[in-house]
Amino acid sequence: MLAQFTYKNYKCFRDETTFDMQAATINEHEETILRDKKDGERFIPVAAIYGPNGSGKSTVLEALWHLTSKIMFPIVMFENIDDKESITQSDTTPFKLDDTSKDKASEFAIIFRYNNKEFNYYISFIENKVLNESLYKLNLGGKKESEIFFRSENEIKNGSVIKSVSKTEVSSKMPYLSFLKINYNFPLINEIVEWFSKCDYSHYGLSFEETQFYFPSRQEDKEIVISVLNEMDININDINIKKDEKGEIKDIITIRNRKGKEYPLSIFDESSGTIKVISLLPKILDAIIHGKLMIIDELDAKLHPKLLKYIVKLFKTPHINKSGAQLIFTSQDLTTMKNDLFRRDEIWFTAKNENDASELYSLIELRDEKGELIRKNARFDKQYLEGRYGADPYFQSIINWEVN
Repeated sequence: MLAQFTYKNYKCFRDETTFDMQAATINEHEETILRDKKDGERFIPVAAIYGPNGSGKSTVLEALWHLTSKIMFPIVMFENIDDKESITQSDTTPFKLDDTSKDKASEFAIIFRYNNKEFNYYISFIENKVLNESLYKLNLGGKKESEIFFRSENEIKNGSVIKSVSKTEVSSKMPYLSFLKINYNFPLINEIVEWFSKCDYSHYGLSFEETQFYFPSRQEDKEIVISVLNEMDININDINIKKDEKGEIKDIITIRNRKGKEYPLSIFDESSGTIKVISLLPKILDAIIHGKLMIIDELDAKLHPKLLKYIVKLFKTPHINKSGAQLIFTSQDLTTMKNDLFRRDEIWFTAKNENDASELYSLIELRDEKGELIRKNARFDKQYLEGRYGADPYFQSIINWEVN
């Protein structure tokens, strides 16, 4: 599970920013919390990020995916994995709206748990050159954190776990973590990279993305997808996959039954909302089954609020989400920003400050005019529209204008 992600000097975020998936000590929706069986630590299964256009909410997800891609891209290329399209290499872009940040390092740090261990990984870049990098491990139930490696511009120091490494001549543009995975077979490094490989990023605000289909090959998995589609009131009896000569999905044929007769329909003849659900749902179910981290930009785009709520509840229902999958998404849909669906630590906001830099904060951090925490039974959507959460200060003037 993802515990915490911190980044600094990346795109529209200048200052150190922390995104936390560790559950706050609040008493609401306790039945939905993910608990680590080893030590009982609590984590939230879902986090929704809201904010006006241009406030930086998509950049939060991009920062997390940028770190993942930096690690996975060299591995995918060297090992000739067939997933090159989903893992791309991009430049590390610093904050550019002041005179100094562009010459400083962009920093990324992540804490996550996998196979009864907690890992703490840090890396910093300037113009895609790695400046510093470190990796630490804590066995759950243990007290002392151990260093796996530490890297600076001038040296690399290996911990006891990888002391047998014979060469450390690594490209300044390649993470040492990637280098170790490519050149050695350390079980611990394999575990760490396996966790990153389970992170799945999608952007469903772009129309072309909706034609990039993934669909399970096993019949039993396909039947689960069809069953869930029917629960969503998308009545489909069967789904057939058409592939091209390369084995890539060319079309998806949905089979409808009307008065005892079957009617095939190409996915491209379906509504945009149905296309999105059919392309997205297999990924979501795969994430839930295998305990993956799903990162989805504009999850609500072309999606009915009831379907959005249904997807969120899949991750928040313990007997369904048995493997500890997590969902992080951005949204503009306020109809689901309700206390009957979300805990206060599951709602996040982005906003620009006086320096035109983005800031990220959780609803659980905010206080009302009396200096008290926002109540758990407050009308989150109404207070947000009133500008009381700071992420949309101009909404109140729009409301007043519409009333007058």
